[in-house]
Amino acid sequence: MKLKVVIINPPIRLTDKPRHIPHGLAILANIIRKKLGIAPVFIDINAHRYSDKKVQSILETMQFDVVLIGGLIPVYKRIIFYADMIKRINPKAIIIAGGSAAMSVPELLLRNSKVDCICAGEGEKVIIDILNGLENYALKELTHIKGFYFKIGDEILCSGKPDLLKKLDLESDIPAYDLLPMDIYLSNPSVGLGKDVDFISSRGCPFSCTFCYQPWGRRFRAHSPDFIIDALKYLKKRYRIDFLSFQDDEFLADRKRVYELCEKIGKHIPNLLWSCTGRANLVTDELVGAMKNAGCVSISYGFESGSQRILDSMNKKVTINDMQNAIMLNRKYGMMLPVSFMIGMPEEDEESCRETVEFCVRNNIPLRSMMFVTPYPGTQLFEDAVSGGRIERNKIHDFVMSLEDARDFTINLTDVFTDEGLILKRAEMIKNVCSRVKLESKEHYKAKVESLFGDLANDYFENEVLLKHRTEHGGMDIF
Repeated sequence: MKLKVVIINPPIRLTDKPRHIPHGLAILANIIRKKLGIAPVFIDINAHRYSDKKVQSILETMQFDVVLIGGLIPVYKRIIFYADMIKRINPKAIIIAGGSAAMSVPELLLRNSKVDCICAGEGEKVIIDILNGLENYALKELTHIKGFYFKIGDEILCSGKPDLLKKLDLESDIPAYDLLPMDIYLSNPSVGLGKDVDFISSRGCPFSCTFCYQPWGRRFRAHSPDFIIDALKYLKKRYRIDFLSFQDDEFLADRKRVYELCEKIGKHIPNLLWSCTGRANLVTDELVGAMKNAGCVSISYGFESGSQRILDSMNKKVTINDMQNAIMLNRKYGMMLPVSFMIGMPEEDEESCRETVEFCVRNNIPLRSMMFVTPYPGTQLFEDAVSGGRIERNKIHDFVMSLEDARDFTINLTDVFTDEGLILKRAEMIKNVCSRVKLESKEHYKAKVESLFGDLANDYFENEVLLKHRTEHGGMDIF
């Protein structure tokens, strides 16, 4: 008899609308259907914003053998909550957790929850092998499968480090969009206008910023342009999307792939608008021009700081000149310029904060998206915070339970500022910059948005909720 599988996408960022599809979980759903012939039930709590009572009532009406659950580190505490609920309803169910919420702290999660197993590798391989094995064997008898943590009594064991997928086109797939409430996601654009959906076309990042958790290593692996075009054609035909947002860790890591993709988008889907993540030291005039000609209207940058000293302390491998060049190129081609900054690196002081303010003023960038530096598990910043005593080893669970969005203050890593002083400094910097930069007139701003989005811009300026969201998140009002 086939296993009955449930996939749960926990809620995240409850102060905002659901904008980003659960890419990893939805890919798993598609792989499970195709390779195992199992039709998983997908419970998207984040999209529907189900109450706890509603989730419980849904689970109580179902029969299931295995539950897959995962997400970013802020859902760690929610995984614990739902695992407890699941076991009360079905004590025999096997709960498998993944994503950074599980992979970055596998032993911690297993010790503090009723989760049975942590997927420590790419689910397309590890989860399929585990589900195959669970047809006839207990979890503890599957240790020949590399890539998962499990517990026997009080002991936590690891089956070994798995190999990474070598060919994403063949070994992975597109998300099971048909199992998701796409009407919700397409109604809440994340970057563009109209029906906007996000897409992840690669894994891995060749850079090693101290604040970034990268479970897939530093080797860049990507879907081919042909794979991406087929996916975009499907999305265009099935959901009539207007806009696609590439949410890769580093979309521009392989310039040759970007050029080829631009050529194919222009040829096969010429009316699609799109955005991507960028890196200041990777953009060139020729590259940005090719992207703009292919429908790209926005390249976003994590600038993080206007102080070279702080950038170096992050191991960012980017210079202030790189950042200024990226600004110039986006503006040359009339693109939106979403940028983000951080405050609170261990070396942060009054001078570095002043340098960030002056960088923004000098480049006429309103300082809106400014996050607090947060040492997420799995990062070098986290390891340093633990070894330095900023996070007590016996209180790591409590720390992870407290994590939410990086716009919320969690911990102070500096020696110069008090907690209250750091919070006040952030507000002071934002106020200082915004009082000194020269914003576009409403007429010029509207004209630029209309030039990029055409008819899609008609309703934008009347949507106060979307306007507020874009302003707070450093998005469309920066050119």
